[in-house]
Amino acid sequence: MTLLFVLALVVVASVAGAAGLLSLTARRTPVGQRTPGQRIADWFTRNPRRPYGPDTERVAAELSILTRRYDKLI
Repeated sequence: MTLLFVLALVVVASVAGAAGLLSLTARRTPVGQRTPGQRIADWFTRNPRRPYGPDTERVAAELSILTRRYDKLI
């Protein structure tokens, strides 16, 4: 009986912990901000050769244009 109670307590605590963790990492965030879970996933899956994801070439081109325009102002 005691073992069954302890097992039930462990299951309840695990479910409550998982629900709390899920609510913390999957909460709604303002546009343009990422949840902690998304940041962790990005950190593990980021390709160093494409730091801006699939838009790397476009972002690099825009940064190049902005840099040239800034250099002309100086």
